[in-house]
Amino acid sequence: MSGRILVADDDPASAELLTYFLESHGFQVSTVDDGNRALELGTSGDYELVILDVHMPTYDGIEVLQFLRKRHVLRPIKVIALTGDLSDDVRRALESNGIDSFITKPVDLALLREEVNRLTAA
Repeated sequence: MSGRILVADDDPASAELLTYFLESHGFQVSTVDDGNRALELGTSGDYELVILDVHMPTYDGIEVLQFLRKRHVLRPIKVIALTGDLSDDVRRALESNGIDSFITKPVDLALLREEVNRLTAA
């Protein structure tokens, strides 16, 4: 399971950039473009980290995070939220549901790398 990351983002350009960047740093990456698929793969136990866009079709990132937290109680999966939505409501919702990291779009790749390293080091 080491080095497996799930990227859930409905923007193809963003998902492609994240995938290329993470693969170039040695990670195995799978991508999905909606919250339903993020739930399916995120609960599989095959990933050590989920990078989750907040605004997606079917289920938004906050709903996916809530479900992942309920599903992975004994061994919580690490989750990084990505969003261009800087509202206090979104930040509070993510924090209250146990988000591990919050990064705004456009994504600072150096910061993303730091957070991925920090969260996958354990």
